[in-house]
Amino acid sequence: MDDLEFRKSAVIDPGNQDSEFLEKTRQSRNNRRFIKEQLSFNQELLDTLALSTPENLTDRIILAQQLSQHKTRHKIKQLKKRQRQWRNWLGGSIAASIIMAFSINLIWPEPLNSALLAQKVINHFHEDTHALNVHMNVPKTSIDTMLASYGGKLNGPIGQVSYLGHCIIGEHTGIHMVLRTSRGIVTVLLLPAQPINGPSLLNDSQISGILYPSQKGSIAILSEQPEAIDQTRQQINQTLNWII
Repeated sequence: MDDLEFRKSAVIDPGNQDSEFLEKTRQSRNNRRFIKEQLSFNQELLDTLALSTPENLTDRIILAQQLSQHKTRHKIKQLKKRQRQWRNWLGGSIAASIIMAFSINLIWPEPLNSALLAQKVINHFHEDTHALNVHMNVPKTSIDTMLASYGGKLNGPIGQVSYLGHCIIGEHTGIHMVLRTSRGIVTVLLLPAQPINGPSLLNDSQISGILYPSQKGSIAILSEQPEAIDQTRQQINQTLNWII
């Protein structure tokens, strides 16, 4: 195990009891200090997750969304103003058509090729398999808080979530969850900033799954147990709602 693999493993699971990991921990004072820092951080995170949700959290989220919408409307207004200035300067219907096409792409991102995004999703899954070894019991309030930052909401429980975190796929962030279901461990990736042009199967020698369009962006569901995928997909579709 090299230093990079050690630190990545320590961030995911500082309590790892693997013999190679423990030997690497004993090799240097810096490694032991790093493990101590990660254990302290995990305890702080658990303490934070245990805190009750403030009564006015919903009002705060709605206010933040309203402010965000106000900023978006202001940007669109400024964009339209610049469009008028460009049309006056360029003149002619051809120039105006070019500007209009540019503006539409700026406000509404063009859907991605689902096959290209599917490969990025599979690569991300194999790079972050340590998430499968985390055994936290993530409360629904923590999931709701993270979803709210993307404009999402759960209408009900989705089962036991053992891992919750942000992920980066391509140039955009999303939400990475691991669910422990009655039919096996399932990875769910919510990608609200990455709309796609259609569903795509996710398959290689180790994993199977599906990437499909959502009300906002796209969703990927992967598992080593194919029978768990459809069950999780139905549960996510029934409970997940994008409010913006």
